[in-house]
Amino acid sequence: MRTRSAGSPWTTADLAALCSGLACLLAGVVLLAFVSGFGAMLVGICLLGVAGVAFVSLVFLLVGESEDRDYGGRPR
Repeated sequence: MRTRSAGSPWTTADLAALCSGLACLLAGVVLLAFVSGFGAMLVGICLLGVAGVAFVSLVFLLVGESEDRDYGGRPR
C-alpha cells in the first residue's frame, strides 16, 4: 500500500519502515543499557541489527520511489 496523503512526502511503506526501525532501535538500546545478562545482551544486539536493516531498507525504498517518480514523468 503506497498511498501518499496530500502534502506528505512519506508513503505508508516509508512510515512503516521508519517506525519499525525506531522501535527496534529504542528497544535494543533500552535492553543493552538497563538489563543485565547474556540473553538480554544477545536480544539487544539482534534488535540493533534489525533496526539497521530497517533503516537501510528505508533508504533503498526512498531511492526506488524517487526513480519511479522520475521515470513516470518522462515520455518514452
